[in-house]
Amino acid sequence: MELDEQVRIYKDRLRIFLILFYFSDEFTSTEHPEYKKIFKSEVRIQKIDFLIRNPDYLAYELLLIAANDTDKRQEIKQIVKSIYDSSEPQLRRLEMERFFFGAYEDIDDVIGFLKSIGFIGFTSRKNSDLKTIEKQYFVTQLAITKANSAISNLPALEWYIRRCELINNYFGNLSGSQLKVSQYQIEEYRNTSFKNFIGEISETVKNDFYSIFNERL
Repeated sequence: MELDEQVRIYKDRLRIFLILFYFSDEFTSTEHPEYKKIFKSEVRIQKIDFLIRNPDYLAYELLLIAANDTDKRQEIKQIVKSIYDSSEPQLRRLEMERFFFGAYEDIDDVIGFLKSIGFIGFTSRKNSDLKTIEKQYFVTQLAITKANSAISNLPALEWYIRRCELINNYFGNLSGSQLKVSQYQIEEYRNTSFKNFIGEISETVKNDFYSIFNERL
């Protein structure tokens, strides 16, 4: 296996696990006492992952909030400036393809790996068309223990952790469907052809930033 592919697999596993870890809710079960947190819906994983992988789209979504909420405007201004001062749209971008319901990437291998090492449990059911629905992911006590240790001992995780916390702060209360609807409002996202990579929107972000703050990014 090529080094680039190994690195990509590692990053995919890391991102998806951190999404499950940071965006899940507390959970208790007598049947599975090892399950401590629950995350519902693969759609929500995909839409949060898109925001992590595309800092320009995250900045766009934050500016929508800034345009309508003066209390959060200065805080968001500094966040967006930091994203662009750090060249995140170029350095952190990891493209996703447009499928039937927006940005999507097959995560079955990642979920299988996380389950195999005891980090998560997983349930789903089939509908009348034999389509897999109602996917639920359960974070185990083992994963929580390991994650808490790694978070304090692995500086390489810092950017991902801070980004998950940021997204959770502003968008963590939204369902997968709500995130999907919000992302579909963006023209570049909506108009991307099936199975093509969703293009960047930095010029739109810069124009919106100027309109709100009368400053250039």
